[in-house]
Amino acid sequence: MKYFSPFDKPINDIKPADLAILRNVSEGWYVEYKQEEPKASTLAKSIAAFANTYGGWFFLGVQEESKENAVAGAFLGIERVAVDACLQRLRQSAADQLNPTPHFETKVLWGPIPELGLAEDRAVICTWVSQSAAAPHVHKNGHIYRRVADSSEPRPENDRFVLDQLWRRGDELKRFHTDWAGRDPEFSKGENESPYVRLMLTPDPWRQRDLWVDDEDQVRAALQKTPGVVAATPFDTVYTSAEGFVGRQLKGNAIGNMGVTWRLRRDLTSDVIIPLQMFESDGRKLREWLEGYEFAAPYISVLDRHRGHAGSVRIVDLNFLFALLIGVVEIQERLLKLANWSEPYHLKVKLLGAWRTVPFLDVPAVIERFDHHGLPMCLDRQISFPLISGPKNYVAISRHLEIQDNPAARILVQALDMFTPLALSYGIPSWMEVKTGTDAKPYYQELMEVGNRARIAQGFRNSSVNEF
Repeated sequence: MKYFSPFDKPINDIKPADLAILRNVSEGWYVEYKQEEPKASTLAKSIAAFANTYGGWFFLGVQEESKENAVAGAFLGIERVAVDACLQRLRQSAADQLNPTPHFETKVLWGPIPELGLAEDRAVICTWVSQSAAAPHVHKNGHIYRRVADSSEPRPENDRFVLDQLWRRGDELKRFHTDWAGRDPEFSKGENESPYVRLMLTPDPWRQRDLWVDDEDQVRAALQKTPGVVAATPFDTVYTSAEGFVGRQLKGNAIGNMGVTWRLRRDLTSDVIIPLQMFESDGRKLREWLEGYEFAAPYISVLDRHRGHAGSVRIVDLNFLFALLIGVVEIQERLLKLANWSEPYHLKVKLLGAWRTVPFLDVPAVIERFDHHGLPMCLDRQISFPLISGPKNYVAISRHLEIQDNPAARILVQALDMFTPLALSYGIPSWMEVKTGTDAKPYYQELMEVGNRARIAQGFRNSSVNEF
């Protein structure tokens, strides 16, 4: 969705000199000027009115020229000593007086700007409010405010038709998320019997901002870059599609198979498809398949004790998964940087084709849990986490900007957040504390090391197939 803006750039890129354009922009549907900082209740009304209508901008510290010509006249600004309190009041007024709280962004533009008359130590506070799919936003006084034509003040709405339209505004967005969650990849007949992970990534599930990437070279660089900060999941083949871009890992894989695939839409929503290795537990052959893993023998022993007389069991190798997720996080970070997105992004996980499979993770503490509590088995062909579809039903992945000085830690924490729903879906620990007084390694380190062993094991399997 495109939004009106008096500027030709995002709010974060606006410079003080850009304010000059407001001399030709009148108050009305999309713009409101406030000479001084208003009361919290008035601020909340303005934020709600823009969110409930078409979105828009209001500027604190700007006086309109006149009622007959309601363009920006004088740029008086807000005193420096009052700016921080004003920003706090903006955030607090929306949080305390509106339900639900709309999305908005602010930018402080400082003087001096002699040509506009904005003095030193005074600032204009720009606030952009997006049209909201979560409308209506109700003021604590019980009113639902909207912008109306050339009115410079929000008005309470009491038209039943308009109110019904506001309530229905989010229906299209809910249908989008439902359709997206239900649109699983198309697999070949043979692939339908194999397990896959589907990661659905979106920075802005409410579509409150106009995110867009279309530079093919930048996208290709983000998907193909190696090495990463911690690990890399490079896509050697990247090409355009009707919806955006497709990245595939084809090196060493058959072009007709569904290998690791990243489908990126231009609005930065992504589908990442990860095939999982699966094999049958039929005695000697299982030992051959698990060659290269450090704790294969105790796992097979646990498997033999717990599977009863059922014969073979389908086993899914999860050992490479965490390393792959680290690579996914690194690419996601690069893509979000292209769109200047610094906030959390959102994740839904689907496990496909995993019916009656048992997990294998080459971590001794995990294998001990299997021995004590029994082997977990995926009982459903398809698992979604979170289960319900809708803009509210995603796992929020924090970017942990407070640890900017440690990018490796930021990436690892995000990868663990991604790993958690998959672990829960397969009945394995999402986190394990290191027992004091032991030489056990942190769980994230174990998960990284089993990824290295997974590559060794895959090398043995490839050699075995080539020899055959």
